[in-house]
Amino acid sequence: MKRETTVIDLSNKQLLNELYTQFAADVGALLIDLYHADIELPFNVRGTSSEIESFMKTLQGEKRYMDSYMSHGLNDSRTMMSKHDLEGAIRGFESETGLRWPFKN
Repeated sequence: MKRETTVIDLSNKQLLNELYTQFAADVGALLIDLYHADIELPFNVRGTSSEIESFMKTLQGEKRYMDSYMSHGLNDSRTMMSKHDLEGAIRGFESETGLRWPFKN
């Protein structure tokens, strides 16, 4: 069964802010899909090249942090470094797009 393509339009900030719960759900689904390497990730991201780059960098940072947490535990120095890197990517995403990252603690 092929999943419908998710479209995240970073250029439409007003709509994303109004539909923030859906934005968070879409990003969450992408993170889950990253763990299923044998399936196609049906998604499109729209926006400026720098917005898309910051989105992808932050999404990859989330995955690296989750991988490290699962492999090494929460208090391991490698996990803490991944978290630090992720926090920097989140700041970059928020600065670049004007949107709040949905999984920010």
